[in-house]
Amino acid sequence: MEEELLAGVPCSSRAVESVIRVSTAGGLYGFCAGPHNARKLGLTGVSQASYVAKSIGRIGFQCGIVSGIFTVTNCGLQRYRGECFGGRSCGWSSCCYSD
Repeated sequence: MEEELLAGVPCSSRAVESVIRVSTAGGLYGFCAGPHNARKLGLTGVSQASYVAKSIGRIGFQCGIVSGIFTVTNCGLQRYRGECFGGRSCGWSSCCYSD
């Protein structure tokens, strides 16, 4: 069902949507893991808050970049393969064999 909805959506829109979703998830992970790591390093007060903020930004950015690269690569491969046979949605196995 999701493949049918994404069939007419441009690659750039899919990439931006993916980056936003996964960056948010990465930021939430940084928000949860940051205080734990800061305490392990012995940080308190303002230095701990600074460490947590940097952790949120760093992890969110890294996750977003990886997600964007994956989505653009996946979209490019689908375009290169020609959207399978007759416009059907395709998985890896159905693109290798014709009916």
